[in-house]
Amino acid sequence: MEQKYEDEIQMLHQEIEMLEAEQEEILRSIFIQHGDRLQEELKSVCEERGGGGAHKHTLSKLNTEIRELEKDLRRQMEINKIALNECFVKTLHKSERKLVQQLRLAGHCSVLLFQVEFAVTEIQEGDALLRRVTELNIVVDGVEFKDFSAFVSRVEDTKDLLLFFRTLRTFSERCEERRQTFQHFQPGIAVIKD
Repeated sequence: MEQKYEDEIQMLHQEIEMLEAEQEEILRSIFIQHGDRLQEELKSVCEERGGGGAHKHTLSKLNTEIRELEKDLRRQMEINKIALNECFVKTLHKSERKLVQQLRLAGHCSVLLFQVEFAVTEIQEGDALLRRVTELNIVVDGVEFKDFSAFVSRVEDTKDLLLFFRTLRTFSERCEERRQTFQHFQPGIAVIKD
């Protein structure tokens, strides 16, 4: 009977850790999506409380952290030309050796809109951390590109996210080049009448 209670206590501890990790991820996501507004609200809260030294220090630290995150995000967007509008992470399972998270990313690469949903399973085996993508689902705006849709289906089968994002960037760049080329020649088109 005692072992049953100990097992139940251990399960509850794991559930608490999982919920705390999920809360942390949700807060991080909120800061990424609403950093400017939260920064203003924190400033007003600190002013209402009299602007104590501890509050000012906390606010300063949060401001610095937000600026660093925004700078890193801008740098990443400049490098890979992919802008994320939404990033959602939910922890489904967490233990000492295994972590399973559900992720949803939505954004655009040039004119192509996309949404990617997938699960990541991390398993700790000794010193090695094994990471695997499962349950991949990709939605890309641009159904008129049949070849790209076929490519997306193959990526979903192989669960190769890196290949998807590399190809999305290249494909998007080519679409933009084609659009600019057609736009360049459009004014010169003349209609010939009999």
